Amino acid sequence: MKVLGISLGHDTNFALVENGRLEAVIEAERFFRQKRYKLHCLTLELGKHPSGFQYVDVAETETFLRDIGERWGLTYDRIAVQNQGRKEESANLGILLDRLGFRHGGMINVNHHLSHAALGFYTSPFPEALVFSYDGFGNDGSTLLFRATGTDGLSYLHEDHTRFGQCYSNVGHIAGIKPEVCGTTSGKAMGLAAYGTLHDDWLPQARRYLREYRKLPQSPSDGIRPFGEGHRINSTGLDEIAALADGLQTVDDAPASGPLQRLVRFLGLSRSRQVLKLEGDRDSRAQDLIATVQAAWTERAVEVLSEFKDVSRHLCVVGGCALNGVTNDVIQKSGLFEAVHFVPNPSDCGLAGGAALHVAWDGSATPFEGTGRYFTPYLGLEPFDLDKLDDFKASYPHRDIAPEQTPGVLAEKLAANLLVGVIRGRYEIGPRALGNRSILCNPLNPDMRDILNHKVKHREWYRPFAPVATAEDAPRFFDNAADIPYMSVICHTRPEYRDELPSVTHVDGSARLQTVRRDQNSFLHDTLKAFEAHTGAPILLNTSFNPRGEPILNFCEIGLEMLTATDLDLVLIGDTLFTKPGRAELL
Repeated sequence: MKVLGISLGHDTNFALVENGRLEAVIEAERFFRQKRYKLHCLTLELGKHPSGFQYVDVAETETFLRDIGERWGLTYDRIAVQNQGRKEESANLGILLDRLGFRHGGMINVNHHLSHAALGFYTSPFPEALVFSYDGFGNDGSTLLFRATGTDGLSYLHEDHTRFGQCYSNVGHIAGIKPEVCGTTSGKAMGLAAYGTLHDDWLPQARRYLREYRKLPQSPSDGIRPFGEGHRINSTGLDEIAALADGLQTVDDAPASGPLQRLVRFLGLSRSRQVLKLEGDRDSRAQDLIATVQAAWTERAVEVLSEFKDVSRHLCVVGGCALNGVTNDVIQKSGLFEAVHFVPNPSDCGLAGGAALHVAWDGSATPFEGTGRYFTPYLGLEPFDLDKLDDFKASYPHRDIAPEQTPGVLAEKLAANLLVGVIRGRYEIGPRALGNRSILCNPLNPDMRDILNHKVKHREWYRPFAPVATAEDAPRFFDNAADIPYMSVICHTRPEYRDELPSVTHVDGSARLQTVRRDQNSFLHDTLKAFEAHTGAPILLNTSFNPRGEPILNFCEIGLEMLTATDLDLVLIGDTLFTKPGRAELL
């Protein structure tokens, strides 16, 4: 069976499933170069229409679908759609697909968390499992547990009313963290939490916050609301922490300006209220608050799972909250389950694949018995402009390397403390670079974190950089309980190696480790072993290859432009090494 998966809304993505296996994924943000990019067909009327944090145009959706038809074909047994159950949009999508010549045996709309759950289960090695799906909100809830079996598929088991995703992002707003374009602060808040101190006496209020938090409607707006504009803080519970009382502020929920402001004030709808607002990432109270909420958040997640631990010895964890590596580490080491399965794209960027897998396996005469194989994250596209490689060679100093020599050459450059961007093969799906669209550096250099941030990344001061290590060697340096192929679990650098690996060890000793085996990514594994021959450590610093504020790149041209726009030293595209004009000696 051939199934096309389509997920519309933020993190728009498309997926191809054949014979029950996820074969390819395309994420819209990689083409449009904006994080969390959304495509819609809420209307078939051409032109830009406001939709949350960006404008959308159905012409972009049509263009993307046309490209899908050229890449993957126009004929499918089924088309699986995840769009939060918006019926009119689904009807419009059907019209677009017909207009473009797609032929299929039916279009099936799959619920949000059911799509997440299907991705987790049908990429797992398990014939049966408990599936935990939690994120901001979906049309079927925000925190759900599913029973999954190879014969009966997925069934809803329990809905918990904790709003894990929404309350975590909201505490970042309370702390004063600058949100991402879509409004979330969660990723940044997780990095800042390591600088904080857990206050046991704040835990009762933090637990109440988790129980009672509900997202308030956004402030009215005449247009789009990027970077969290219009977010209304709800600090229920947390505003009762006596030590933070001087952070309470009175806010007016009326629009800041424009016709809506005048209307709200004229109708007497404006309302003042008190909320907790702290002073940003340098405020130690903000750091402590996030650390305390993180602890209560993890505690609550484990409580939810504990109630259902007897359903299965196996657990799959999905949804945007499955990116919280601190909690994943506690779950994995809790002893509640014999094995835990994570995926590289648990957030909404994986919904198309999940929807398509659900449709492919639902009602199948063949029972699902587990994949029996590693779920590769390298399911994205080759670089969009790889056909221009000869043009790039004409514009930049370069060196063509024999393929068998490339890992050794790269390792030599890294051991010499050069910063190298890597573009090889199909991109890794999900929000974390796993070696095919990475910037790699020497983690043994005590100044490398600052060098990389100053020269290239320009990220917030508190955000850590991650290590990648050979899976067979990782336990010598880190306390990981199992392989971590997708950076899903935050473990700790062993104390005796923290001074040796300062650039990839966070302030609290933690590390967002990726492990790699040779049969998973032979090039990356060979590079690590070659680096070990130079330095004694099969470990590299690995961070995403992207201009500041953009998603992980998939254009060679953008990577090469970073040679001159930043102080990046080298870019490796396939087996060709590039540098900026005037620096040929680096090759």
